[in-house]
Amino acid sequence: MARVPKNRTAPGATYVAVLSKRGKTYEAESAFGDEENALVGRKSLGAARPGDLVMLRTDGRGRGEVVRRLGKADSLHVIMEGILAHFRVPRGFSEAAVRDAEAAALLAAREDPRRDDLTGLLSFTIDPDEARDFDDAISLEEGPGEGEITLYVHVSDVSYYVADGSALDDGARKKACSVYLPVMVEHMLPAVLSNDVCSLKPGLERKCVTAEMIFRWPQAAEPDEPGGGREAELLPVRERFYRSTIRSRRRLTYNEVDDMFEGIGGLAARGSEDEKMEEALSRCRALASDLRNARHARGALAIHTHEPEFRIEHGEIIGVRPRPESESHALIEEFMIAANEAVARFLERRQSDCIYRVHEEPDAQAVDSLFDLLEDLGVATPPFSLDAGSPRKAGEAVRELLRKLPTLLTEQQRSRSVFGEIVLRSLKQAMYLEDNLGHFGLSSPAYLHFTSPIRRYPDVVVHRALMRELGLEEQACSRLELSEVARVSSDNERRAALAERTGEDVALAFLLEKMLFEEGWDRTFEGEIVSVIPSGLFIRFEHSFEGYLPARKLWGDYFTISEKGSALVGRRRGRPYRLGDRITVRVANIDRLRGKVELEPAK
Repeated sequence: MARVPKNRTAPGATYVAVLSKRGKTYEAESAFGDEENALVGRKSLGAARPGDLVMLRTDGRGRGEVVRRLGKADSLHVIMEGILAHFRVPRGFSEAAVRDAEAAALLAAREDPRRDDLTGLLSFTIDPDEARDFDDAISLEEGPGEGEITLYVHVSDVSYYVADGSALDDGARKKACSVYLPVMVEHMLPAVLSNDVCSLKPGLERKCVTAEMIFRWPQAAEPDEPGGGREAELLPVRERFYRSTIRSRRRLTYNEVDDMFEGIGGLAARGSEDEKMEEALSRCRALASDLRNARHARGALAIHTHEPEFRIEHGEIIGVRPRPESESHALIEEFMIAANEAVARFLERRQSDCIYRVHEEPDAQAVDSLFDLLEDLGVATPPFSLDAGSPRKAGEAVRELLRKLPTLLTEQQRSRSVFGEIVLRSLKQAMYLEDNLGHFGLSSPAYLHFTSPIRRYPDVVVHRALMRELGLEEQACSRLELSEVARVSSDNERRAALAERTGEDVALAFLLEKMLFEEGWDRTFEGEIVSVIPSGLFIRFEHSFEGYLPARKLWGDYFTISEKGSALVGRRRGRPYRLGDRITVRVANIDRLRGKVELEPAK
């Protein structure tokens, strides 16, 4: 594969490198970055040997010293350690933070008379099969009024255990979020909290913050079947927030709930409580469908993107598939959005200082370029004038595009995920901010993160703001502190996303190599072009794998990128390789360490 030119590295800088032997000398090559290679003397090796992944300190003059050996560079788990080190993800917890966590865990057994006892509710969690910590549970009850239904979203009361200003809090604030790699997690909070007392495990009493939301259907006394068919709009009647104690009755998985919805199977035990739970899930299904319909009707974006979902057994990856857009995922998503919006509305009305999750309207120039690109690909776009453009008008044009895009792509037999990703790249990134600027993607005037305090620090800050407004706590952040927390949280979220994407690429490279070892390297794949750059094409194949096909390997012509960036086009024959086009490829090379796959045309 092509080598990227190396940059001269500043003296004293450290980076992740792989060791090799060059004659009588040792050389360290940057594993994930573009740092220059360095020679390593025998006395500077420590316990490291050729083929190892190491943390290297350079003198800035082409020589380096091993400061830590990570392990063999052909081990998936070692590479994941290297990825965390490369992205400077803080590891572990200080001794003081661990002591704080262990002391805080004792609060789980403390009586708290100001909590509502909700242990009698039929509460349950729904999470991925591989989930290990559970920070939200749901309950649903008919009433209290005619045609009303009450949704409870119970969220682990992390702020109860994490004292503001403590060493535990300081460590969580610096990390800002947990980082999830395919076979490894760097938690924001120590395991005694994240995996134990804060996790809403079934059968155990847990301290929560509950968002209680009552909805009414004006023309129906009870929810209809999923999809509703009702013309009347679902109306939020009232909301209440309070500290609670719950007991989750069961830990459900997405696959389990989807099977029930599809009639493949019910809940295993078939006892009276399971029958009640199936009834509750059916009501949840109807409510989530109506919430989703109402959200889309107000202009929320529906963008299909591609995310891999790994199958893991005993710490090893055994398979992958695109993450399904199933009913159970959508159900939990709708309920979490409803809770986040409800808390945001409450804090906005109270003019409380907190951190919002904002997504600004798109830039008019970016939308104009997007529409030019789509038109170049033969996809009709709504009328939009850059001269008269504004963020609001640009946003309206994107909404109109996304309303029509699924039908257009179905008619043209083109990939929804590829074009969804094209649209997504043209939009601004969501971020944390101490000011409420609304959320364009959700078409929400006020939105924040409340539902995942085990793994996101902004949620902890929101919990504290909510408790302060309820008169349950006095902790308060200044506007200056909130601004800094929002900035660090946004930065660290992006760092985590880069680390997670790199980890996924590496895991996919390991899986692909195993597949080809078993099935033969001459196997061909039908893929689709998901990105175009001047030097080549990125191809997705087998639904989850991606690789790079250099333009120099395209036969019969010299290829350059088109004016709109939608294709590589042959200079002599004019043959285009366009975004979304199908192409048959073969794997030419796999760099497992870096998660890079090089492809070549198969025919």
